Amino acid sequence: MKFKVLIAVAVLFISCSNDKKQTEQTKQAVAFKSDILLERSAKRPLSKPNNEKEECTLTISGKTVLEGTATIKVIDAEGEEVSCKTFPAKELIHEEYKTANSALQEAHIREVVESYFDEGKDLAFLE
Repeated sequence: MKFKVLIAVAVLFISCSNDKKQTEQTKQAVAFKSDILLERSAKRPLSKPNNEKEECTLTISGKTVLEGTATIKVIDAEGEEVSCKTFPAKELIHEEYKTANSALQEAHIREVVESYFDEGKDLAFLE
């Protein structure tokens, strides 16, 4: 009888220790986060004269919008990267917002990203 109780207690301790290991692994997986803060994409004909639609993406990544990095990437219909330009996100701020406080500058960058690929806009970043 004592032997059966001893085995039951041992099985209980083993199963409890396995549960903790699975929980620890889950917590570690959750700790990894993407640093993408803003992203905007559009399909527009840009680099090829035959009017193929290319996937254009503007991404702001980093710790904050104002201290982040902006990346503009163009991928053609075949999935090949046509262009990729990286620069500080602050370069997206228009001249009239250069002297504004940081909250207004961040709001302005968010507006710029949201409307970046609107029809009729000149996308001179390919030059």
